[in-house]
Amino acid sequence: MRLSVLVSIALLAALTPCGVQAQSDLPPPLPERNPLRPGAPVPPKPLAPAEFPTEPWTAAEVTAATDACKTLLGSVTVDYEQLAPIKEGLCGAPAPILLRSVGNDPKVEINPPATISCPLAKALSDWLSKVVQPEAKALLGSVVVGLHNATSYACRNRYGGAKTPLSEHALANALDVSEFQLASGDSITVLKGWPRVVPRPPAPLPNPARDETAARSASPEAAAVKLTRGLPSAVAAAKAKAADPPSPPVAVEPTPDPKSEFLKLVHDKACQEFGTVLGPEANEAHKDHFHLDQKKRRSGFCQ
Repeated sequence: MRLSVLVSIALLAALTPCGVQAQSDLPPPLPERNPLRPGAPVPPKPLAPAEFPTEPWTAAEVTAATDACKTLLGSVTVDYEQLAPIKEGLCGAPAPILLRSVGNDPKVEINPPATISCPLAKALSDWLSKVVQPEAKALLGSVVVGLHNATSYACRNRYGGAKTPLSEHALANALDVSEFQLASGDSITVLKGWPRVVPRPPAPLPNPARDETAARSASPEAAAVKLTRGLPSAVAAAKAKAADPPSPPVAVEPTPDPKSEFLKLVHDKACQEFGTVLGPEANEAHKDHFHLDQKKRRSGFCQ
């Protein structure tokens, strides 16, 4: 018996291929690496727009853009300096300008001067002459003589994010306006002047049982009977008249603020000249300025 067992073990050993271990003898697989554990490989950080490879503008692109710029701005009054082409990774423009002022009577200073594209400068001139100045005269009795440039050219993504799309500021195709200066010496900031809407608190939910009881006891007829019960007729008549429900109060419209009305109108009408207009009602990032750019969108974007 013992001999047969030994023979069986020997046969099994002979049938096992050389160098192959039984499944139970293999070491257990290594656990997957925890990416949060110290020492784990860190995923690569997205490149900033300026860190991408830069391909310079061709001479033909620069010449065409410069000639188009001169033609476009030849029909408006602007004080500007033609800048050298800008190219930083994904950012830049072939024929940017440094815009110092727009118009002549009145002249609107851009403070500080803005590095933008010529199509944006033309749209800004049209907006000032067609919308901003007429509304300022009508509502404020003055004219605008200055705009505060919060941001013009900036090589970055939208909102400065690492993974957001490229901003129009990175193409010199956007201008942020945060303040209007008037010839009267007054100024209007978007942050303080934008009209504020105070939401009404929700009405409490009705109680059906209480409302039905109150309706029966508080009706004019019931109130008159309760007040006049046991009283002389003259006194009863006076009490019944006093029990009549009061007239509802007449709503009084709040006095409009000319500065707030001015800001709202020039913001809304800017959509006629620019492809994109963003303001305090768009999101928190635009609570203190108007973002104006010339990006062509399917149906425009005006908030």
